[in-house]
Amino acid sequence: MTIPASVAVVLLLVVVVAQVKWANNFVRLYSRRTARPAEVEFPHVGVIMSLRGADPFLEDSLRGLLSLEYPSHEIRIIIDSQADPALVVVDRIRNELNAANVEVEFLELCQETSSLKNAALIQGIHGCSSECEVFAWLDSDTVPHVDWLKDLVAPLGDDSVGATCGVRWYAPPSNTIANYVRHIWNSGAVVQMVAFGIGWGGAFAIRKAIVQKLDLQDKWGRALVEDTLASNEVLQDGKCIAFVAECTMVNPEATSLKSCLSFLTRQLQAARYYHRAWRTVLWFGLFSGGVLLGNLSLILYGLFCDDLLCAALCGVGVATFGVVTAGLTQRSERCVNALIGDRAVGGSSLFLMIILAAPPAQIMHLIALVRACALRSATWRGIRYQIHSGLNMQRTNYVPYLSETDTPQHSL
Repeated sequence: MTIPASVAVVLLLVVVVAQVKWANNFVRLYSRRTARPAEVEFPHVGVIMSLRGADPFLEDSLRGLLSLEYPSHEIRIIIDSQADPALVVVDRIRNELNAANVEVEFLELCQETSSLKNAALIQGIHGCSSECEVFAWLDSDTVPHVDWLKDLVAPLGDDSVGATCGVRWYAPPSNTIANYVRHIWNSGAVVQMVAFGIGWGGAFAIRKAIVQKLDLQDKWGRALVEDTLASNEVLQDGKCIAFVAECTMVNPEATSLKSCLSFLTRQLQAARYYHRAWRTVLWFGLFSGGVLLGNLSLILYGLFCDDLLCAALCGVGVATFGVVTAGLTQRSERCVNALIGDRAVGGSSLFLMIILAAPPAQIMHLIALVRACALRSATWRGIRYQIHSGLNMQRTNYVPYLSETDTPQHSL
């Protein structure tokens, strides 16, 4: 079995090389940052936040949102229902900061053809004043710094840029396999997002003119997600997606393997239905997962059949995969933490834990890919959606979100 083992190891090294290439592009995003010009004419921006439930960092997110230093903007917060626990937090922070440029309203459940987030985004855009030249939105686990909106909007001054977004980064809050699987998976996902122009809706900005030109509100009204769809439409229009390193948002929430798998599946479903890079993501994921499983199988075969050379070859290959994955992940982590400085949350990852969790993360990715291809439905914050095609879906239920605890410990 020496020849099959050698082939399996070479194929695994091909996967490693691809990961190194994409990771280098990601790191360059942080190393080639240029200072924002002091004299910039910023457009009037409509900032939208949609809320269903009170995430652990909602209070911090609202404080940052309502304390932005930006010359001309308005904020619209769309809350899922009057019974939603987020309302109490919003009212308290809004009154405490005496925010004058923020409007709070409740989601109008008049359409069943899109996700609740998309419905809230459309409602927020409709409510924005005619002065708005740019629309921006953020998730409730995004904690913006005072210059967040300036950093996010500034690249739109380049006509070749159609939209901008931040970078999602998960910091493992404790040394569990689930936390590290998500950490590793996300560190691999974000480098592909940067490479292929798959934007992140946790911090996203786009010109009003492009929203109108591409008829995005109509498409959002028939879709599950807004960010992946908008990114693809912008790319198809010949513009690029600018990833803003300064808008990197670190999330240190804990997760479980079940929640992690649901999250991975939903992210891959978004790419499947709404982005042109899906085939590349799919085939690379299937190839890398299959090659890793092949190497692990050959290790077991070698051990049980006394073919120690076969086991040793594949063992070296898997060990190399783990070490390189750990090195790339920690290098990216250092770049993220160096940039955000005192805004960093969560502890640094452990090299050994990344090595141990790298194979399970690859296998979890493979499972999520298969589920993303097979499933015709999605569940997001307790709401079920039947997906017939990317722009043909239906919400099949609705219940107001009622918190089980006053202090949730993980993302909803």
